[in-house]
Amino acid sequence: MRIGIDLGGSHIAVGIVKENGTLLEKKETDLNHKEIGSLEQFIQEYMIKCIKEYIDTYPIDLIGIASPGEPKEGKITSLVNLGIQELNITETIHKICNLPVQILNDAKCAGLAEKEYGSIKNDEDSVFICLGTGIGAAIFMENKLLIPKRHSGFELGHMTIQKEGEACKCGKCGCFETYCSMKRLKEALIQILGLPEETKAQELYDILKERQNEEKVAQKINRYIEDLVIGLSNITNIFEPEAICLGGSFVYFENILYDKLVEEFEKKEQLFNKENCPKLKLAMLGNDAGMIGATIN
Repeated sequence: MRIGIDLGGSHIAVGIVKENGTLLEKKETDLNHKEIGSLEQFIQEYMIKCIKEYIDTYPIDLIGIASPGEPKEGKITSLVNLGIQELNITETIHKICNLPVQILNDAKCAGLAEKEYGSIKNDEDSVFICLGTGIGAAIFMENKLLIPKRHSGFELGHMTIQKEGEACKCGKCGCFETYCSMKRLKEALIQILGLPEETKAQELYDILKERQNEEKVAQKINRYIEDLVIGLSNITNIFEPEAICLGGSFVYFENILYDKLVEEFEKKEQLFNKENCPKLKLAMLGNDAGMIGATIN
């Protein structure tokens, strides 16, 4: 058995993953920046606490970490959405647990899980897009994950979709994730609906089911879909995938967003090769994909 850790922009999840990719159990906590003193210290302490508890219960042979940013030589760097420049977590865990520790970008991990066990298992050329706090991606060609030599690569969330658009935390303007991350959509909808800032995703979804046709809400959702189609069209024109798998918290808003997205995307107005429109698929493993993929080697 293996321990999979998913360090997200707003939460940490630590779970036990069996050899067949099944998640046996998990622990998770929110990362509330306003309530946590040292975010770096909290992350390390929570991970180590969970790992120790699992090691005492299960025969663990590896620990895998799915992290945002760019993992390098066991260190996590450029955690833009967490405001952390570098976190040397691998060395700390290895010293305490004396187990092999591997680390990979979280979107790549989630993509690996969907490729091995989920929605794109049978697609040789595919793209996984994680729509969550930011937007991450994993690209597969001939069933192989593409990994550049110098950096983690394929930061599709930071391609420009609005030339003079809003500022992104990365320092650019008009980034795909600035317009299409689920975090930004949820923040906008909470404001439009006059809800408290701390409204949870499930609470927002339940309210949207009743109020999604209100004029301002519908306008925001339609604009979100339009921007998402621009990004997905660019990705299609570059990589020509058979399928694009949409993961992250987007999957939990399926009944509100997915059908509208498919309808707009399949109009093919922005596709160069209109005969080969990829299938848009929803991730099967949900937010557990990062934990599961982190243990694949």
